[in-house]
Amino acid sequence: MSLIQKQYEDLRKRVKKSELENQRRAFQETRNRQKENLASIDDLEKIKEEVKRIRSESVGNWDLLQKAISRLEGNQFKVIEAKDSKEACEIVLKEIGEEKLVVKSKSNISKEIGLTSFLIQHGIKVIETDIGDRIIQMTGQRASHYTGPACHLSRYDIAQILSKHLKKEIPPIPEDEMEAVKQDIASYLKKARVGITGANAITAKEGAVLILHNEGNVTRVRMRKKHIITASIDKVYPRLEDAMTMLRLETYLATGALFPAFIDIVGGRSKSSDIEKKLFYGIYEPESVVVILLDNGRRRILEDEKDFSDLLSCIGCGNCLLDCPTYNAIGSSFGADGMLGGRGVALASLQRGIREGIEDGLFLCTTCGLCGEVCPVGIDAGKRLKDLRRSSLQSPEIYAQLNEVTQLQNTIDQYGTPYGEMARTEFSSLKRHSPVVLYIGCVGMSIETEPVSHAIELLQRLGIDFTLIDEVCCEAVKEETGSSSNPERIRMNIEKMKEVGGREVLFLCPTCLKTFLDYDKEHPTGLFFKNLPSFLSEKFLFTPYNHENPSLQTEDEGNFKSIDKGKPRTLRQGYTGFTSMEIDPTTVTYHDPCHLGRGLESFDGARELLKGLRVKLAEMEHHHRESLCCGAGGGVRGFYPKFSRDIARRRVREAEEVKADILLTDCLSCKHNLKQGVPWEGKIKVMTTPEYILKGIETGKIMCLRKKTAS
Repeated sequence: MSLIQKQYEDLRKRVKKSELENQRRAFQETRNRQKENLASIDDLEKIKEEVKRIRSESVGNWDLLQKAISRLEGNQFKVIEAKDSKEACEIVLKEIGEEKLVVKSKSNISKEIGLTSFLIQHGIKVIETDIGDRIIQMTGQRASHYTGPACHLSRYDIAQILSKHLKKEIPPIPEDEMEAVKQDIASYLKKARVGITGANAITAKEGAVLILHNEGNVTRVRMRKKHIITASIDKVYPRLEDAMTMLRLETYLATGALFPAFIDIVGGRSKSSDIEKKLFYGIYEPESVVVILLDNGRRRILEDEKDFSDLLSCIGCGNCLLDCPTYNAIGSSFGADGMLGGRGVALASLQRGIREGIEDGLFLCTTCGLCGEVCPVGIDAGKRLKDLRRSSLQSPEIYAQLNEVTQLQNTIDQYGTPYGEMARTEFSSLKRHSPVVLYIGCVGMSIETEPVSHAIELLQRLGIDFTLIDEVCCEAVKEETGSSSNPERIRMNIEKMKEVGGREVLFLCPTCLKTFLDYDKEHPTGLFFKNLPSFLSEKFLFTPYNHENPSLQTEDEGNFKSIDKGKPRTLRQGYTGFTSMEIDPTTVTYHDPCHLGRGLESFDGARELLKGLRVKLAEMEHHHRESLCCGAGGGVRGFYPKFSRDIARRRVREAEEVKADILLTDCLSCKHNLKQGVPWEGKIKVMTTPEYILKGIETGKIMCLRKKTAS
């Protein structure tokens, strides 16, 4: 069984729908709090840019790291550097000494190095003191969010877990559950002499460690006889002010709150100079504070694999997880311990190896780019995962176990399409000499032929002089799944376009469009590439019908003004444009395809047409730059079909929430997948914008107007 098939079968058995629903509700609560508090934050985008600047200047700044170490040691910290997970765990074990019980607070680094399991294997009892982490510890599961580790569990799940572990009945009442966990933790805090925490930031100028928390447990943990801090070398900031700026942003994005309940600033051991102003250390516990600075491949990434260095700029807010299509479809199985989601998969792949990265979810990402859009420091994990997919195919051993990927690529090489021997629809009668070429793409030729026919009919009704060519696959899907497309294929298509006199090329597939535009940047073609709705928006005026003075609808095009820009437009074939004969009572919503929207910065082509026709347009919760993925991209539809449908269902659910009758999109692949997300009893109709306009013309709701001709 291939690695992907094995993973797919395992996930289908392991992923629980109820836990995903709980997780989504919790994530939505965070989003709601963010919206409620947004107005209270002075210029969020400016804060993001400032944090991004700070991180870019700090991560990989070895002089800054050495300054931080020197200042920490000057403040009575014992600083030990660890090259990898094994060494870090052994250092912690040595520092614990003869103790058999330790209490610890939330720490992603401790999860990254597998510290808890390591200590348990060496006879040491480890107790998590964060409420959520303690519950997760009882279950043996992986945390589902950095700041909400148990958010995938309902209060009923938690009641069962606590009742079993504590051996007494705990009712499913949140207050009672909290109290039960608190009492359990308190019993260990009284006895433990060693406390382990993580660190959100280390400041070089002050030589201090900052730890953010809300429950108050960190303060109690670090007041043991010995305080051990695990941190990575990318956590260093120049000054306290820089770290506080980051912590403010991290808190808002992680929880929606404006500020955390606590920020512990640890500046060393306790000290006093109350007697003759002489400085004494160790007045109260802890008697010693140890900082373990973990490398674990970070220096190598920063120096030898710089294309991936942005992965280390992460501030740990988890904002990328809240709307990630894959994470919302399979939960924390997408990622590694302490490194969740696409960014976690990428970093873990670099640290532990590509094979382990595949198990963590290397091919589960739809590469939609939403994570990069919502990340405060701009980490686009999808891009990094595509690069790592290429690396996976360069290993003969791994290549041989990626049957689905290699089969897809071999099919394209053999048949010129990812759909193999499936019949391709031909439109040979439309091939002629013309300045406008319509490029259909493999999806439209194979599994979504109906919207292609409708687009062709619309262009014909509008009198557009256009043609088709004998297309060859642009091989965009190869780029998505780890291989490299053959530029010769695109060159062949371009030659055919020029042979028929083409100057403008219209696309029904944004992925194909993006592929051609990327090629054009490297090898200028002299052609103009655009998607069909943008072409219609540019060439035709869309306006409500003037019932009081219909003659105004047919004025000479030189005097006919655009309703949005007040400028005359150059119109085709004697048409002045379209007009809506009546207000359509149906509610329409629009899905931004990832490659068209985030990929090409094109959001308004279809919306301009719809607004001009007085369409009742209702935006979904996630739209424009933050539009959710349909689930078809990155090979997910072919490799993990169930999860692809689940992602589509989530998107369709957003359309249902705004009571849409029609869900429009301008990507044939999106249309195909979104249809899979409509339940059997669902009433939403999924259409492309050209299909919607054509239907309006056919039913008389939209009229095409010609300019006046001399009688």
